[in-house]
Amino acid sequence: MFQRGFLAGAMVGLISVGVGCVAEVDGGEGEDEPAESALALRALNDLALNGTYLNGTQLNGVRFNGVRFNGVRFNGVSLNATTLLGTRESDGAPVRGLDFIGAEIEAILDDRSTVAVRITNVVEHTGITYYTVKYHLGAGVWANVCGEGIAAIPVKGTWDPVTGDFSDDGSTFTFACQGAAIAKCAEWGYRDWATRAECDGKRCESRDLAYFHKACVRMVRADYCGDGAPHTQPGTAIDVWDALGIQTETVGSGMSLEAEWTVDGAACIRHTRWRGLGGSNPDRDYVMAHCPERWAGSDPSCGGTTSTFFRAGGFTTPLAARRLLRNASFTTNVSPL
Repeated sequence: MFQRGFLAGAMVGLISVGVGCVAEVDGGEGEDEPAESALALRALNDLALNGTYLNGTQLNGVRFNGVRFNGVRFNGVSLNATTLLGTRESDGAPVRGLDFIGAEIEAILDDRSTVAVRITNVVEHTGITYYTVKYHLGAGVWANVCGEGIAAIPVKGTWDPVTGDFSDDGSTFTFACQGAAIAKCAEWGYRDWATRAECDGKRCESRDLAYFHKACVRMVRADYCGDGAPHTQPGTAIDVWDALGIQTETVGSGMSLEAEWTVDGAACIRHTRWRGLGGSNPDRDYVMAHCPERWAGSDPSCGGTTSTFFRAGGFTTPLAARRLLRNASFTTNVSPL
């Protein structure tokens, strides 16, 4: 694909709310535009955007890494795919979907301080449930966590805002904002709650798409070394595909293979998504300094038929070690920075 862009008690209700895009006060304007346009997610001809953001940019003018929500306490809540489910405290009645509109929750910040968040709208579309989540500024004023008009998708587990590492203790989930990597990968079909069959002609195996989702989050941000450092810019055109056929390669895109991706970042890199002025390449320099073994060089398996990306070499390879995604990009992207 060419990318521009329950049951009660089954889960302790600890929700990780990822800060997304720029918070805007109802009736006012935020300091900046959202990180990436939600419109890009609905573009024609499978066109979307990729960018650096794991799950957004700012809240109250502080960068994402400094204000990540670790979670909110909400007893009796669980997550089924992307739908919140729970029981009403007053009478034990089950609640789900639209029942959560108006629910207010206390979010815990990294410094252990708290902020109130409120679900103000719930919409189900193409198998995904979207939530509008707002946080309390005080004096009765609420602002959208993800930026005005941008919804969030609940996704199990949490991501470290510095390293990008995923963790899941079975009791946490993240409100992932549209337009940033975590939500975007779910919308592209790499749904961490789903499975898909892969067959080699003799037998079929069920593949857990959670692995593909993790690899996609690394890929979207060009997190080559798998250390959380992004090497792309918002709006960069890329082509993404996988061996399961969830996304397919675009023929004639004019792009060349950039990298093959695992849950830990790029398994092999043919070229970086961006290069510098005057022939410099700071992203390649970063790779060579921090994870030189990932630079493909003359490795024929990178992009070749012997790669574990294909069924022939990868069908019996554990998903945690397999090359799950490939992407292509232009080699002419020159950073103005």
